[in-house]
Amino acid sequence: MENIQIFGLLALACCFFIFMAWYFSHKARHRERLLMIGKGMDPDANARGGTGTQKALLKLGIVVIGLSIGIAIIGILVQLNALGRSGAIPTSILGLCGGAGLIVANRLTQKKN
Repeated sequence: MENIQIFGLLALACCFFIFMAWYFSHKARHRERLLMIGKGMDPDANARGGTGTQKALLKLGIVVIGLSIGIAIIGILVQLNALGRSGAIPTSILGLCGGAGLIVANRLTQKKN
C-alpha cells in the first residue's frame, strides 16, 4: 500500500513539473511576441514552423538518451553491489547524466555564427 502512495505522489509531482514547464515556456513565448509587436516587428514572420518542433524533439531525445545511460550505469553498479546503502549516488548519477544530455543537446541545436 505504501508503494502505491509513493508512486501516486511521484506521478503527481511529474504532472506538476510538466505543467509548470509548459506554463513558463508559453508565458515566455507570449512576452516575446508582445515585445516584437511593441518594436514594430511582425511576430508571424519569424514563426518557427517545423524546425522548432524538430529541435525540441532532438533535445528531448538527447536528454532521454542521457538519462537512459545514467540508469544503465546505476543498474551496472547495483549488479556489482558497488552502491551500498547510499541513496544519493543513484540520484547524482541521474542528475549528472541528464545535465550532460542537456548540455550536449544545447550545443547541437545552437545556431552557428
